Amino acid sequence: MATLRSEDRDFESSVSIIAGQTLSIEAASAHNDRREKQLWQMVELKIKSGERELVFSSEVGIEAAAMKAVSPEELQDAVENATRVANAYLICREPTNELTNLAVMLEEIADGARTRLSFEPSEPSFELTINNVAGGLRVDFFVDAGNVETGIYRWDSLGVRFFTSAANLRAFVDDFRAEFAC
Repeated sequence: MATLRSEDRDFESSVSIIAGQTLSIEAASAHNDRREKQLWQMVELKIKSGERELVFSSEVGIEAAAMKAVSPEELQDAVENATRVANAYLICREPTNELTNLAVMLEEIADGARTRLSFEPSEPSFELTINNVAGGLRVDFFVDAGNVETGIYRWDSLGVRFFTSAANLRAFVDDFRAEFAC
């Protein structure tokens, strides 16, 4: 689990991203008429503020049959149809590795090479922004569960906002790279 913690230790806020299973599909390419192999990483998202914690997760497989579960076929349909969203919290690994791209951007913020980061996966379910402000880093993390649970872009979300340090961000990047092998 990769957890980005706030500077405030008395009333700690945090964002956690946990790797889940991967799904492989054959989907229409954005670049030509052929189908391409795509690999998607399911994630669990946790946002915490003080003693309160919200968990957003995806379920797959037979044990999830009673729940809204994503299948490779449903994911393929969502990837190919801009009016649909997948019934899961997903980040693309192939053909574009959004996890590696995010890790690089996080490192750039931590090292001072970048002053702002804004990341939303191509299958939208959350948004992470980090801004370098007045000697600290302001983190905004919002989860749009409506996209995942209803299949309709809601643009309403729950989130957490806090300040963190470059040292906390570097620790998060190390954990993130280990969690997702990127």
